[in-house]
Amino acid sequence: MFKRRTSKVRQRRQVRVLRASVMSPRIFWYDFRKALWGCVRLLVILALVGAAGWGVWRGVEVGLLENEEFKLRQIVLNENTALDEIRLLDVAGIDLEGSLFDCDADDIRKSLISLPEVAAAKVKCNYPGTLEVTVAPRTPFVWVACESQSIPPRDLARGFLVDRSGHLFRCTRGLYETARKLPVIEIRDGGASLKAGEVIDHPDFARGLRLYRTALDFSADAVEWVDTIRQHKAWGSKLVTRDEIEATFGHEHLRRQMEDFLAAVGHAREKGDRIATIQLIGKRNLPVTFHEVSPPRAIPVPEPAPETPAETDISRLLNR
Repeated sequence: MFKRRTSKVRQRRQVRVLRASVMSPRIFWYDFRKALWGCVRLLVILALVGAAGWGVWRGVEVGLLENEEFKLRQIVLNENTALDEIRLLDVAGIDLEGSLFDCDADDIRKSLISLPEVAAAKVKCNYPGTLEVTVAPRTPFVWVACESQSIPPRDLARGFLVDRSGHLFRCTRGLYETARKLPVIEIRDGGASLKAGEVIDHPDFARGLRLYRTALDFSADAVEWVDTIRQHKAWGSKLVTRDEIEATFGHEHLRRQMEDFLAAVGHAREKGDRIATIQLIGKRNLPVTFHEVSPPRAIPVPEPAPETPAETDISRLLNR
């Protein structure tokens, strides 16, 4: 009988792989030719791709960019007070001798809206040769002046206009004829320097603007009679009209004060008087001074000739 095995014997098989690298001049030359051919083939492919790309670009350049049909022939600019055609060319860098494909509508639009006096802009390329530009200029609301910052009122070169949103911008020549009639809000120093394109943030301007808006609420034509608003004291502002009335307002209860002011001016005009100054802070007995009435002018007449004796006797007889 066979004897039963009581234990298992594990046998490990060890497989050894012998790897040998054999190098010979023939094998080296074969590998070298193979690598060289691969490089040559890659260079040929790259050359063909480059030549094709250059050919396509040259075709586009000749067919489009240098094509007379796509030359920039016309620039259509809407009538506006912010810029004219000459300034448009300078700001946007447009080449009049170039192609319409050289005009990037988005870049031109960004250049235009970067101008403080431009609120919005739209640029469109109408092929084959028309560039259409639409500009929305900012609408001025008031002037701002500051003596300490050398900003004079209503000055074309150094003055500042402010729109209803508070943006500062310079006055252009096309806008000056209309803007010069707007009121001025004078501010004192104590805030940051005023810069075009920024929103004004100054307490004097905020108080003056509030007073001007109150005047507009009561009188739609306030833009025609309000000349200057300036900070007077810590508690009040002065409003100067175009007919030389100087009114002092407190910062509180502006509506009641404006109503009293308009009533006092109307009453004085009915009486034929001209108010010079008026204090509106109190509710009753408003202090008022008037412009002096100019004295009548003497009209020169020629001196009478001396009377002769005969004329004297006749005059006496006639005057009996």
